[in-house]
Amino acid sequence: MKKKEQKIEEAKGLAQEFNTAEGVILAAYQGLTFSQQDTVRRSVKSAGNDFKVVKNTLLKKAFAESGISGLDEYLAKSTALLLVRKDFAAAAKTITKYARDFAPLAVKAGYLDGRLLNAKEVAVISELPSREALLANGLSTKTAPAQNFVSVLSNIPRGLLNVLKAVGEKQAAAEAAL
Repeated sequence: MKKKEQKIEEAKGLAQEFNTAEGVILAAYQGLTFSQQDTVRRSVKSAGNDFKVVKNTLLKKAFAESGISGLDEYLAKSTALLLVRKDFAAAAKTITKYARDFAPLAVKAGYLDGRLLNAKEVAVISELPSREALLANGLSTKTAPAQNFVSVLSNIPRGLLNVLKAVGEKQAAAEAAL
């Protein structure tokens, strides 16, 4: 049995983790086998995030301590906590993938940038392209005008060469006809 002081310290530690994390995703996990839980935990940890099973009362205290509100209503039955340390979209993608693969696992809610997210909003975020893909898309959009300009400029001498080549072939054909 943990003493009250230990629980308070544990809640404070969890609150500090919330404050340094990019976001939080809550999931129902009751019914997952140990092996399934371990698979999810390993996958989440390999991406630099954390997957924990935490008592709801401790989560309520930690949320209150960190100033996060609105998640208490999702703290019914068993709750797993995904602490997102980097790339919320990738973490959402991972947890929703496992929620499809392992039926008992289900996203309850999320919290990102001071905003409460319901399960559908977390699913929408999970469908976004990865951060790298978005950056690459933005970069290609930004460089497209310069690439198009270079292409237009390179077409001018190419067109001139094609005209000169056609004139030369026409003259060669005319000389051969004589």
